[in-house]
Amino acid sequence: MADHNGVSGKLAYRVNEAVKASGLGRSFLYERMSSGDLPSVKIGGRRLIMHDDLMRFLKGTVSHEEHPGTKALASSKKASRPKPGNRASQLEFKWRN
Repeated sequence: MADHNGVSGKLAYRVNEAVKASGLGRSFLYERMSSGDLPSVKIGGRRLIMHDDLMRFLKGTVSHEEHPGTKALASSKKASRPKPGNRASQLEFKWRN
């Protein structure tokens, strides 16, 4: 039997399923996985979020100590990206005279 989001009785969710189940955005979930705030596992080529981890995350009770075996998505050689903000200050314009 499926719940109102079409996802039910699962032990783990694919990211798109976690989006439907939680109502959170895909990018937001990837950011939280990357930071280590939302534990995830990679099995084969799929990134999975365990049901219990998603529930703890939504309740705000996830701790890094509970999941020592899970790793963040980000690699150790994470490229620095400019922080979102005023894009005009990040752009260079070349004017013709």
